[in-house]
Amino acid sequence: MARVLYVSQYFVSGDQPGGVRHWQHTRALARAGHDVTVVTSYVQHKERTIPEEYRGKRIVRSHEDGMEVIRTYATPGYGRDMKSRMSNYATFAMWSLLAELRIPRPDVVVASSPPLPAAAAAAAFARARGARFLLEVRDLWPDSIIPMGVVKDGKVITAARKMEHFAYRRADRIVALTEGIRDGIIAQGIPAGRISLITNGVDLDMAGGEHAPAHIEGVSDDAFVAMYVGNHGTYSSLGTVLQAAKMLEDDPSIRVVLVGGGDQKPMLQEMAGDLGLTNTTFVDSVPKREVPSYLERADLGLIPYQDMPLFAGALPNKTFDYMAAGRPLLAAAPVGELTGLIDRAHCGWNVAPEDPTAMAAAIRDIAAQRDEARVRGAAGREYALAEYDRQVLAARFVRLVDDLAASPRAGRRRRAG
Repeated sequence: MARVLYVSQYFVSGDQPGGVRHWQHTRALARAGHDVTVVTSYVQHKERTIPEEYRGKRIVRSHEDGMEVIRTYATPGYGRDMKSRMSNYATFAMWSLLAELRIPRPDVVVASSPPLPAAAAAAAFARARGARFLLEVRDLWPDSIIPMGVVKDGKVITAARKMEHFAYRRADRIVALTEGIRDGIIAQGIPAGRISLITNGVDLDMAGGEHAPAHIEGVSDDAFVAMYVGNHGTYSSLGTVLQAAKMLEDDPSIRVVLVGGGDQKPMLQEMAGDLGLTNTTFVDSVPKREVPSYLERADLGLIPYQDMPLFAGALPNKTFDYMAAGRPLLAAAPVGELTGLIDRAHCGWNVAPEDPTAMAAAIRDIAAQRDEARVRGAAGREYALAEYDRQVLAARFVRLVDDLAASPRAGRRRRAG
């Protein structure tokens, strides 16, 4: 048994909205017999708010699912602007480090990026404590945010590059979520042998067929529902979906449903109002455990991205949620990992990104061939369960931690050298 410290600013359980990758991995570590401590923020990422029970507190400890979970303060209310985001990232990095200094020395430190500040702080903590360090990279920062215009300040970019460089070089092992991310890390000079690919995956309890369809106000039982479930944020081109919905208003049998929250949602709701949409429904964020019920009501899962090269390497968690539920996919993304998966699994359709005319035409055609849509949905479910079982992926993650825990501590390696 090893002491494992797992640092992630965004740690979501099944009772909360958002991706549950960290929750699944830490529970797998605990079930394998490791002594797991999680350090995360109590600021709810989707709402950017502090829950009432944490008001006035800075560090809060609890025991959940066989783990100690330490939740810390970070500035709430951040938006798309970099100043408020950096405040949120920096305050969590500081408070997480303070929390880490209060726990027994770990054998292995695991940190997830983005955001980079907390991951870099965890790397420094691992070095100071002589612990092995495993870095999980969910997105290439700052490479993925510079083209989006989120970061323009040269000093901020330079600081981010230094943190990225330090975290990569300090890591004994690196986990990449996609092949594109792995290639980007290798391009930074990191040996391929130190990098493992562990994608997002399918939760068996979301595998479809056992969940009652959610009731969605204004959506009839016989309507064809094209649904998006996920963050209404910067990356997803949901404006394209709304423009496509406008073109589909002449067919009353088709409905568009957007489930989730995010900093772009108010703007999207305003856009829907300006377009006068009558066939589109917004649903607030729901806990992860409720997502299957909404997907049970969907006929098609939407994955819209902006037309930017960096999204060719995207393979979002919602892909696997749709596939697990047996729902076909309609991806509007640059040719790459997502479009390739859809072609290999024959689990949906691809159209050009940010092309509402192409998206509307595809939705109309798919609605007219519902039997084929069900066939492709079933093919996607079968493929995902065979290739992306999250339990298998989590077991691979546990083996990485086991190997690191069994190797000499970093401090002893330095003294021996």
